[in-house]
Amino acid sequence: MPCAQPRPTAFRLPLRADQFRIEEHRNVHCRHYGGCVDEAVREDWDSFTCAKCPLFNQDKAPGADSYAFNQPADPGRP
Repeated sequence: MPCAQPRPTAFRLPLRADQFRIEEHRNVHCRHYGGCVDEAVREDWDSFTCAKCPLFNQDKAPGADSYAFNQPADPGRP
């Protein structure tokens, strides 16, 4: 079975852009995001969406556990 490929599609911004949330239409944490931006530029799209891409939900935003590490409490501090 072939691997899924990124598939961005052209996207028209809603008329009320103040109610527009980019996270609903793009996955900026996707490993292919940069390539999709490049494709949108080459195709001269005003905007693009990842919603129809098979990889849309593959890469998630890193949580605090990706950055934080367990430290013992400092007994000298209140």
